[in-house]
Amino acid sequence: MIKLPLVDRLKFIVERQFVKGAGFQLLIVAAVIGLMALVGGIALRLGGAGESFFDAVWWAFLRMTDPGYLGDDEGAWRRIVSTVLTVSGYVVFLGALVAIMTQWLIARMREFERGLTPVAMRQHVVIVGWTNRTLPLLRELVGSERAREQFQSGFGIRRLRAVVLSENVSPAQAQALRVDSGLGRLARRVVLRFGSPLEEEAIHRAGCLNAAVVIMPTDFAGADSLVSADVATIRSLLSIDARAGRHGQEPPLVVAELQDIRRIDMARSAYRGPLEIVPSDDAISRLLTQNVLHPGLSAFYREVLTAREGNEILLRRAGNLAGATLKEATGQFPGAIVMGLVRKEDGEARARLNPPSSTRIDAGDKLVMLARSLADTLPAAAAGGRLPPIERGVPRRFGAQVGSKHRLLILGWNQRVPNLLDELASYGDRYFEVRLVSSSDIAMRREEIDRYSERAARVPVEHVRADFLLAGGLRAADLEGFTSVLLLASDRVASEEAADARTIVGHRVVEGLLAGRDKRPQILLELADAANEELARSAGVEAVTSPLVISHLLARIALQPAIRMIFDELFTVGGPEIEFRSPGYFGLSGDERFRDMEAAVAARGETLLGVRSGSDRKLALNPSRETHFLDGVQQLCVLTTVQASAH
Repeated sequence: MIKLPLVDRLKFIVERQFVKGAGFQLLIVAAVIGLMALVGGIALRLGGAGESFFDAVWWAFLRMTDPGYLGDDEGAWRRIVSTVLTVSGYVVFLGALVAIMTQWLIARMREFERGLTPVAMRQHVVIVGWTNRTLPLLRELVGSERAREQFQSGFGIRRLRAVVLSENVSPAQAQALRVDSGLGRLARRVVLRFGSPLEEEAIHRAGCLNAAVVIMPTDFAGADSLVSADVATIRSLLSIDARAGRHGQEPPLVVAELQDIRRIDMARSAYRGPLEIVPSDDAISRLLTQNVLHPGLSAFYREVLTAREGNEILLRRAGNLAGATLKEATGQFPGAIVMGLVRKEDGEARARLNPPSSTRIDAGDKLVMLARSLADTLPAAAAGGRLPPIERGVPRRFGAQVGSKHRLLILGWNQRVPNLLDELASYGDRYFEVRLVSSSDIAMRREEIDRYSERAARVPVEHVRADFLLAGGLRAADLEGFTSVLLLASDRVASEEAADARTIVGHRVVEGLLAGRDKRPQILLELADAANEELARSAGVEAVTSPLVISHLLARIALQPAIRMIFDELFTVGGPEIEFRSPGYFGLSGDERFRDMEAAVAARGETLLGVRSGSDRKLALNPSRETHFLDGVQQLCVLTTVQASAH
């Protein structure tokens, strides 16, 4: 055994005391000061001073702690000892004391900044995790006046406050909140708390059990992160449920994002409270498919999913309208378009969109409306403000002819491709031919597709291994005959910024190959970074920004849980769908008033939601009924009901 020198052993003992905190540090400094006072007192008596030992020690202590005594001493020895003690006091007493107290104060401030104190809030919103969804979620919830009104209407709380539970609380996150243009001064209503939802202490710290709603988004998914992201979400649900059970409380409403739809049953079994699940891969795949089939649809969803500006889909209880028909009720909302209703059937709420105007409203129904604010969903008080009734019959819209071919070129690969192919296969009235160009391994792709579902494996896919960004990786001939070109955000790169860089550069490559051609396929981009949405929009290309879409969905469902079934109806094959039609389809010229176009569309059993007009083909949803579009209407945005295909 090696024995350490005495000095090293003493240094180790002192070190162990110092790391115990400010209290022990002050004790050590006090001991050193006491020792120096003893030495100073002894030194004074060695010079022949007449004071007692206690008085000499007290004299030394006063010289160390108060330099004002330095000029009172007489005699060379006394002055030498006094000067040494005063200088030592500056170093040990003042210097060490200030250093210890400053260090303690900084440590306390850092502790406060980390957010370790439990929040004293009730009926607030908890967002679990700092991800690429967090800031868009906060803009939707805290930064939107309309969202705050809906929160007050739904939960009866006047002031919407949010808590973000983050594993890496830092000044950078607080600064990001303060400088965000969508939050501004309202960032003060956002509280950061440190911790993981897997820890019960963190759940208590964020006040999850006292929250009105807990939102669980996931982050940008790398190639190997799919399982861990969903498993972490399910584990968090178990933690909240277990803590609620131990405290005898009802678990709060949770709106959770899962990347893989196949794990929904697992998540529901983990949580006994109210739970709304947004399967992000499935939602994005459905939206991409809908955009491939109906070009321009992203503009509709971009507006209705956000609560900050434009129109949104709102729900309003039937109230006094119970017993009336939709024909009688719709005229009472001059600032809104009634899309349908939500009704309980066999104990389960179901959305009935684009129903006939003869449908009678029940007492428990909720009207589904496209409106700019909650105020527009209130019935008109005066009869003069009401609209003339519109007759809407049973829709006569059929799906595409069986065998309708759609050739789709997919550039890139990510974990959503098998889900996307499965969604394409669900449209049995269409025949898709897919060419998939990616640098990823072809055997891996086929294995992932086959493992996902038999339906996805039935879609004919031509696999090409190539990097479409490299010279010669993609040729003009490769684009011949395709109906649509879809550029996917890669999940094989380190960040969403890098993924979008590849997508945007790939778009420029495709545009270069299509230059000068009369016949162009539809081009659709999937973006992973919300900051690039404006860049894609300015380039005139249609884009689906995944984190924004999911953030909007999470926020809308948190405010109005029943909204989920409406988007489920609109996103999926068959039933209600949003489509764009030419005015001539309804026997219109395009220069009529909006109310006249609305009546013509209703006569075909469909609901007119807006128009595309002008040289920029900008979508105008829910305009004034008296509006004339002088620059001409190119397309009508209608809510239709797709029935069985015509053979």
